[in-house]
Amino acid sequence: MTEQDPRVRTMFGRDRAAAWIAVGLVWATYAFVFWRMTGAFAETGLTALMAVLAGVVLFLNTAAVLALLRHYEEDKAAIYGADIYYLDRIAAERRAAR
Repeated sequence: MTEQDPRVRTMFGRDRAAAWIAVGLVWATYAFVFWRMTGAFAETGLTALMAVLAGVVLFLNTAAVLALLRHYEEDKAAIYGADIYYLDRIAAERRAAR
């Protein structure tokens, strides 16, 4: 399986999009929870601490996804090659069964 196979690019593109959507959802969830909890944070004097902790979690989560995508980009032929191999075998078996 070569990296030039359009199915590898397609599968990687879908995974990349799903990863960035997940990161966006995590950011949106943190923003929503922070917004809803602002009153409780202010009452206890924890607003700054919670903002810093949320920022650290968001930074680490985003960095992890970026590192994962870089790894997938470097080794996508090997990562997706096995999937494509088995998808091709399943398709061939289905054709043979007809």
